[in-house]
Amino acid sequence: MTLEDAGYRAVAPAYTPFFSIGKSKKYGLTSSWSERHAAYVSGLGTFGLCDGLITEKGKAMQCFSVIARVRIPSTPRHYIDHHAYCLFYARGTCGACIKRCPANAISEGGHDKERCAKHCFGVTQQYARSHFGIDDYGCGLCQTGVPCESGNPVSISSKKTI
Repeated sequence: MTLEDAGYRAVAPAYTPFFSIGKSKKYGLTSSWSERHAAYVSGLGTFGLCDGLITEKGKAMQCFSVIARVRIPSTPRHYIDHHAYCLFYARGTCGACIKRCPANAISEGGHDKERCAKHCFGVTQQYARSHFGIDDYGCGLCQTGVPCESGNPVSISSKKTI
């Protein structure tokens, strides 16, 4: 049963005609909807140095959102800072995602979205198209082989020191 079948108005914003990708003078590459930001405001995690969403289960994942006109209890937030689950921002350590990025799009200064997109659209999308016949793109190497891949490393390391 879908939300609409249950009588709730619902939409997946990224799959509407209103969704777009463009450039902003202030933020560079942008989109009219962000699944990661929807997850963040829903209390599901915080952002890492590479801009990936780190949840309690880690950041090697993909999220999708549906906005519905329905009342549900709020998800408790266990953080007050939007970078709280990232070891680089929380403790000044790590930076493993910097080494994992084949496009050199991540540095201690953050994530270069233009450089990342150039790699994703120019290299990985072409590879996926020619080898698998699909038009998807993405890299995700900054989300694997790193301490936040399968958990919240700030929470995990805090538990280890107790």
